[in-house]
Amino acid sequence: MNKIKYKNNTSSLKAIREHLNECSNSFVPSLDTYVDIDDYSEKIYQKAVKFEAYIDKDLIGLIALYINLDIKTTFITNISVLPDYQGSKITKILFANCLEYVISNNFDKITLEVKSDNIRACKFYKKNGFQITNNSKEIYKMELILKRDYNKESKDTADHNYAYDFDFDVMHPFMIRSFEPYFIKGNMLELGSYKGDFTKRFIPYFDDITCVEAADEAIKEAKKNLGDKVKLINSLFENATLPVKYDNIVLTHVLEHLDDPVAVLKRINDEWLNEGGRLFLVTPNAMAPSRQIAVKMGLITHNSAVTPAEEEHGHRITYTLDTLERDAKAAGLKVAHRSGIFFKALANFQWDRLLQTDIISKEYLDGCYELGQQYPELCSSIFLLCEKGK
Repeated sequence: MNKIKYKNNTSSLKAIREHLNECSNSFVPSLDTYVDIDDYSEKIYQKAVKFEAYIDKDLIGLIALYINLDIKTTFITNISVLPDYQGSKITKILFANCLEYVISNNFDKITLEVKSDNIRACKFYKKNGFQITNNSKEIYKMELILKRDYNKESKDTADHNYAYDFDFDVMHPFMIRSFEPYFIKGNMLELGSYKGDFTKRFIPYFDDITCVEAADEAIKEAKKNLGDKVKLINSLFENATLPVKYDNIVLTHVLEHLDDPVAVLKRINDEWLNEGGRLFLVTPNAMAPSRQIAVKMGLITHNSAVTPAEEEHGHRITYTLDTLERDAKAAGLKVAHRSGIFFKALANFQWDRLLQTDIISKEYLDGCYELGQQYPELCSSIFLLCEKGK
């Protein structure tokens, strides 16, 4: 077989028309049943950015992309591969070329529409990160967000807070209680400091604290809360350049927000963690009784589901102890200790209401913490203490 060559914007109107006619029956429903292929080919030729696959002079694959410069978005109007070449990697490579173009030109998102009964296409788009943005039964509108708005993600929504009093008043003190026996003398790096509320609790333990936070609005609030006691860096973890290595690194309720958690954990292991240093890694727990109860109530589909509210706040995954350890080890880290923090059978908003009453005593909270040490898999959060691996 002759080698496939990938090009951009070289196809003629005739080649596009012939290609779409040959591919027509591969669409669901057939392309010629809902567009005039001659007119559609003309529009693609005149107005679209084209990502092409050729064998010799034959156009065998085509992605056509419309661009809206006013709102910095793009729209995929066509993805097609000749029937004889379907099932190969052509579509994947064409999409990668398209994505590279969109990102390099600083567009914010890609949108598209697909027939809801086109199962193969829907599966491809979802696998590549597209989300359905409407509830139509016939046509799905989908989008792939290329630039995350970390300020928006950290704001409260109508039915879900980004952080609750339960987090500040209960979980933060118990996290420190879990961490304290493992602190080592030296400096500290906190990845994801939000507004600095948790950071404050480390000041009695460390004289040299650096925080990296993606949301610039949160950084401004952290500066007000922390003053000059902490070094604050506004950056994505993926892009951050840090001047030194650290003896203690804290990553709490952040990993589940990352697009590529293993890559960030690998940076921690390879670049930022001192020899003999320790990573304090905490995430929400998919197996927390409060989540399991929500499943039984029909509020979420399964324990590890990312709920719509969590997705709106930037969650990408819900970890269990085994999947958290899997990602830590994949990044090269050594897991030295595993535990849980606080047995929790109620949702955060329920805890916030209870904490305003005299029903919950300090002794009860301590009991939930101690029970969590006995049953880490049933805790609100799961905790791995990691050391630098090879």
